[in-house]
Amino acid sequence: MSCNDGESESSAAVPRHEGWDAYWEKNARGSRRLYSVIASVYRRLFICTRLAYWLRRTFPSGAKLLHAGCGSGEVDALVGKRYRITALDISPGALERYRGNNPQAEGFIHADLMNLPDLAGAFDGAYHLGVLEHFQPDDIRIILANLRTAIRPGGRMVIFWPLASAPSVKVLGFWHRLLNKPGRHFVELHPPEVSLIRSRAEAEGIIRSGGWKVASYSVSISDLFIQAVIVCE
Repeated sequence: MSCNDGESESSAAVPRHEGWDAYWEKNARGSRRLYSVIASVYRRLFICTRLAYWLRRTFPSGAKLLHAGCGSGEVDALVGKRYRITALDISPGALERYRGNNPQAEGFIHADLMNLPDLAGAFDGAYHLGVLEHFQPDDIRIILANLRTAIRPGGRMVIFWPLASAPSVKVLGFWHRLLNKPGRHFVELHPPEVSLIRSRAEAEGIIRSGGWKVASYSVSISDLFIQAVIVCE
């Protein structure tokens, strides 16, 4: 399957994107709308520059990269012209928004990270932000192994993985409790985060089980101590 000629889709079952299309909905209202605005501001003010820094450290200019779980693509504002990026997401809504934010992208793939199409060795590297925490450890191992097959030998991967200790986790937990008091309609601002990282050792164990090794691990005030940046090889 080619990943360079527009939007492609896995030859396997159509990806199940329940929950994610609602998250990326353009016309969200109420609490969802407020959360979307806050998340967008955070991505642009903090994540864009941190992502650009780590991709420059990890990949040469012109590298062919897979943005796995690309979302709206706001975080790619500073890297889209430096690299040949293919965007992959389970949500058609996310891909639509990504295309609008990054029209220069080399390709678009509608696929499930748990069941990727044939991308064997198609990329120099991959990166993903705020993806793995939504999966159980056994599923994360499958995702990491799938991405390993999509990257040429010697390639690298950059992971932004939220921390269990992040201030945003505490704020969102409090917000959810306020929104979901007894008798109210249940509100979920984003799909559950079931695998937030508690330590480097924990991250290394999971990553190693997916066929990778950790080259570097960084937690920084530059994104308010919310995500660990992990470079894998």
